[in-house]
Amino acid sequence: MPEMRPLEVRRHAYGWTRRQRADAVADVLHARGQADPGLSEARICRWEHNGVRPSPDYAVALVEVFGVPPARLGLTAYGHDWYRRPHPCEQGAPMADHSLTSVTDSLALQLEVEGPAGGPQTREQAHRALHYFATRYGDYPPAVMAGEVHRCRGLVVAMLACPQADRDRRELRALAGWLSALLGNFVFHASDYSGAHIHLGTGARLGTDVGDVRLASWSTGAQAMVASSQGRDADALELAVQASELASGALQQAQMAAWAELGPLSRMGLAREARDAARRARLRMDAAEEDTRSRWGFDRAELHQHLAEAHLALGESGEARRHAETARGLKRTGSGGWAAATAILARARAAERDAGGACALAEEVLDSVPADSLRETTRRRLHALQTDLAAAPDRRPAPWPTGSAPCPPTNPSGDPARNPTATE
Repeated sequence: MPEMRPLEVRRHAYGWTRRQRADAVADVLHARGQADPGLSEARICRWEHNGVRPSPDYAVALVEVFGVPPARLGLTAYGHDWYRRPHPCEQGAPMADHSLTSVTDSLALQLEVEGPAGGPQTREQAHRALHYFATRYGDYPPAVMAGEVHRCRGLVVAMLACPQADRDRRELRALAGWLSALLGNFVFHASDYSGAHIHLGTGARLGTDVGDVRLASWSTGAQAMVASSQGRDADALELAVQASELASGALQQAQMAAWAELGPLSRMGLAREARDAARRARLRMDAAEEDTRSRWGFDRAELHQHLAEAHLALGESGEARRHAETARGLKRTGSGGWAAATAILARARAAERDAGGACALAEEVLDSVPADSLRETTRRRLHALQTDLAAAPDRRPAPWPTGSAPCPPTNPSGDPARNPTATE
């Protein structure tokens, strides 16, 4: 809205008066033990209309109140320490979950209007919800996102239980498939391997049934990632080949070659086949248009991440370090992709016998990403790093301080957890 400054837009989006915003900022300051000098409505008006910038303390408080990066509030000069900070409560409700839960609430309200079977507006709202979950993939802890996606999928399943025209049923089944695929990825990052296989398998079957090959390919490729995480590289490779055969378009073909095939091939020591997969991934990536936001897409940062991990598995630490540094540089500090690339870079440094540099990078991840937002794949990489460092006693660093070491990977399925997966 070019006619309005971001701070005013955000306030109106919440339906707040200036007084309510002032009270919310004061609550943040009080919670942090700071005295509120008395924020007036007139000062807020100057922020919104006269180009007056909030002081750093007020700027940090505003970021916490609205739970968005400073740039979204027009506060681009205040750095990146906003990422996943705790949010204060407004009238007893956690503000961090406000925008997330309201997405599914809106779908439920639309069902109230159109009836239990839904209608065109309800289905459109479901598409918007799916898009929101996919593009806000890293904004909430995986377990939180999994719960909300599950709630949304439940509404779609309830619509499918009602009589539907064939075309509408097909659309709803595709929506249920994509929500299942997304749910599978979230529960995997929350360490639920069995649940991930179930949800991703549902996504793949629904994709095949409705003729959505993109959904079938993505879900099958994600199943390959889960199998790799369990040390079942032969099974992972079989799934990866299926996903690559189903892939549609250059971007997804690049994704499946790097995301699904490259990891198991390199870990199995099939260097020639791994290099062929890497070559195909690069060629298809060069021919594709990147998707830098949606979970369904693929970008150059993720490509370099998978290339780095493949080189690491093949014992080529220098190349691994180079690709990991590139991937890390393309991602926002504190994001899931940044954490993944940093953990891979730490393992490359360890392979080069730079134990101090490896530990410093690992601690940077642990300092930047709260525990509940740390993805399963990154936890596994950090756990593998400890094994890497222990294997080089001549250059072994001092242990991590108590409480800062990453937790060992959780594997509810009971399968051996040996290798980090190639997903972010």
